[in-house]
Amino acid sequence: MSLRRRLARATGHLGLVAGLLGAPGVLAAQALAPVGRPADRAVVLDPAGVVRWKDDRREVTLFGANYVLPTASDYRAAGYLGQDRKQMIAEDMAHFARMGWDGIRLTFWGDWEAADSAGNLLQNDHLDLFDWLIARARERGIYMLLSPIQLYNAKWPDALQDTTAPGFGRRWPREKMGTDPAAIRAQVTYLTQLLNHVNPYTGVAIKDEPGIVFLELINEPVHHPEDLDGSIRYINTLTDAVRATGCQKLVFYNISQDFRIGEAIRRSKAQGITFGWYPSGLNSGHELPGNFLRAVDDYPDMRRLEWAKLPRIVYEFDTPDIRDATLYPAMARTYRSVGTQFAAMFAYDMLRTASRNLAWQTHFLNLVYTPTKAMGGILAAEAMRRLPRGERYGAYPANTRFGDFRVSYEENQAELVAKDAFLYANTTRSAPPDPASLTRVAGVGSSPVVRYEGQGIYFLDRLRPGVWRLEVYPDAVPIRDPFEQPQPGKVVTRAFYRAHVMTVTLPDLTGGFSVQPLTADGAPAATAQGGSFTIRPGVYLLAAAGPVDPATLPATVGHLRLAEFHAPTPDSAPPAVLAHLPAALLAGQDAELRADIVTDTPPDSATLFFRPLGRPWFDGTRMRRAGTDGWAATLGGDKLHDGPYEFLIGVHQAGKTLTFPGPVAGQPWEWNWTTRGTWTVDVVSPTTPLRLFDAGADVGHLAWTRVGDGGRTGRFQVTLSTLTGAPALRVLIPANDDGSRLRDYTASLVIRDRIQGRGATIGAATALRVRLRGLGAQQALQVALMEDDGTTWAAAIEVDSTWGEAVIPLSLLQATPGVLLPQGFPGQWSYWVKPAEGRGGAGDGVRLPRVERLQLSLRPEAGAPAGAYGVEVESVRLEFGTVR
Repeated sequence: MSLRRRLARATGHLGLVAGLLGAPGVLAAQALAPVGRPADRAVVLDPAGVVRWKDDRREVTLFGANYVLPTASDYRAAGYLGQDRKQMIAEDMAHFARMGWDGIRLTFWGDWEAADSAGNLLQNDHLDLFDWLIARARERGIYMLLSPIQLYNAKWPDALQDTTAPGFGRRWPREKMGTDPAAIRAQVTYLTQLLNHVNPYTGVAIKDEPGIVFLELINEPVHHPEDLDGSIRYINTLTDAVRATGCQKLVFYNISQDFRIGEAIRRSKAQGITFGWYPSGLNSGHELPGNFLRAVDDYPDMRRLEWAKLPRIVYEFDTPDIRDATLYPAMARTYRSVGTQFAAMFAYDMLRTASRNLAWQTHFLNLVYTPTKAMGGILAAEAMRRLPRGERYGAYPANTRFGDFRVSYEENQAELVAKDAFLYANTTRSAPPDPASLTRVAGVGSSPVVRYEGQGIYFLDRLRPGVWRLEVYPDAVPIRDPFEQPQPGKVVTRAFYRAHVMTVTLPDLTGGFSVQPLTADGAPAATAQGGSFTIRPGVYLLAAAGPVDPATLPATVGHLRLAEFHAPTPDSAPPAVLAHLPAALLAGQDAELRADIVTDTPPDSATLFFRPLGRPWFDGTRMRRAGTDGWAATLGGDKLHDGPYEFLIGVHQAGKTLTFPGPVAGQPWEWNWTTRGTWTVDVVSPTTPLRLFDAGADVGHLAWTRVGDGGRTGRFQVTLSTLTGAPALRVLIPANDDGSRLRDYTASLVIRDRIQGRGATIGAATALRVRLRGLGAQQALQVALMEDDGTTWAAAIEVDSTWGEAVIPLSLLQATPGVLLPQGFPGQWSYWVKPAEGRGGAGDGVRLPRVERLQLSLRPEAGAPAGAYGVEVESVRLEFGTVR
């Protein structure tokens, strides 16, 4: 067998092999290996502003992601790990196809890395990878939005000292790109040369590339809406440059950086508008807890009548710093209700760097390494295709069911339960309405159709009656917060190739069907027993009548080859322990404590060590297995008394022990053992006040009202109380960038874990106690409790400059608008949230078990100047029993 054929057999990707064995341009003279119908359909824009396929006049609905590997930080990330970038592109485009994604935004920093300072196109590695990506996307049936000018520094964040980039993006600042004649000439030169450039892998000029259906002139420009005529001229100049090449792609212009530019776009030659959406803000630096579904109910700026006949596409969106399954399909629901026809999240993590979330700290999405969130992306693509344009679904929580879709924050669940498809992002009890009609099943966890204890994503596709293709990915096991500052050597999620039992229950697969490997050469077929079999990552055929000849089956499944499978090389990492400890334990009550112990080989045993704070020795109790990586131990209530407790976990393997969270070799009762930190949990009585906020401990977890677009961090100080000497949060009402005073300035803290740590006893709480002072006479602080449906209960505390304690009986809290923080982008329309439907009326009150956030707000009276109105807050407590 030739080298080319052996490689093709191993990878399932003939087109990729041809590229790996040849120089750039080899594929230009070869037909791309077919994988279903390529992206070659033309589009038209109808008089109502709807983009339609030219051949059948059906509405275009595309979903996918931004993909950045040819340039900027993703390009460098691949280099840090010594990866073959072309192979990475081919693998990732196969994963796009596997997820049913049919859209991609080509996010190309050509203005920085593929052009000189005058805009002349450079023939370099970045352009070559751009060409290769177009070829690989087209063959997978993926249609493209091209954004050729990015404006932002391509060297951010890891190469800011690099001064070698020749591009015009470095020569002019963003705010000059639309006004400086020389900068505009450079953009025209670059657009002209890029569109006339012939892709050596397809033999087609970019201007004629059938897979590119949309062209966004420039990414996130600094708008100048005050200069209407100048803005129109700038948009028209770039559009004319595109048309002068003969390019007939639909031309779009960005609007969501400043919605005031809408009139200029409407009067210009641009044909459509592009929007962005980041409902959870950006760059929190840690994973965000909490329910954000209230933040994605609507996008009213897309509904404006003045651009009702302009097609709308979403060039960038994400749920930054969140791995939740629910938000992608919920956002797709909103996109369809406001008329969106293309949406691309920013930005997809490449398979070979995703274990580290290396390129874009605040974004994290990959088929293998974030399986639950990836299923959310799969469901979002289905929602784009299945939901009608313009239909509204109401506000949360009434809109958690839409069409055949359902989302649930409590279950971290998103699912499609339809006649033909059953897709779910987490273990579910939902069942398909007609199992015999199913053609696709995919999920994470278990369902009435598939029972599986692995931690990876899997897909079942029916090839013909009684024959299904099963694709199983490795277990994805998180070992640290992926949204911390990235490093090339820091693994945040590990992939494990483990064997698990799977049970499949489908009408055309009876209990004794065959399980035939397609990706393991020489491995024999097995027979399921009662629908159950042991499976490892790979591709298999499940056949009711016994093993089948693959040659009798379709060569492709959608845009995948029958035996195609792309999974990562496992990363090595030191053992890790993730302790899932509650915020508090109740004195005298039994408690189960759980942890994940992640090691290359399973531990022989594990011990939970514990002691009251200040005691010199630890007690220990054996832990038991509770899942693949899970371990648990039960502590009797007789061992848990009021006060703080310290915990350690010892992992025993091959006669040696590592004790965490250190880790430290050995166990705490050995003579030479030294601690390197512990986990601490308070053991409380039912009437112990609950600390909702301590300035010294919680300031780093506060989310703040944004001051201008760039003000993503809070404006505050931590000082020391002159009464107690304890840390206090000092906040003054700040000014906007234009000098005007903010009408509201809010700090928000997720306290859900603290509330839930009290269990059923939380219902006995009676009041809030706040220790604070004003920074002047007649200052006021609003203190609010927000439930997970957004319903908010608040009261205002009036204070002067004397330290004191204010007590607010919970019965006096009133329903009021709350604030959605972290603050979404763009605009201010998603800032306030009203009580959920049916909430806040007479007889209603705060539901403490559902409280998720504490909010502290400054809302000064008229006439109070910016910078002279504020408070210092030391603590907020939830009191139980009689309040004095």
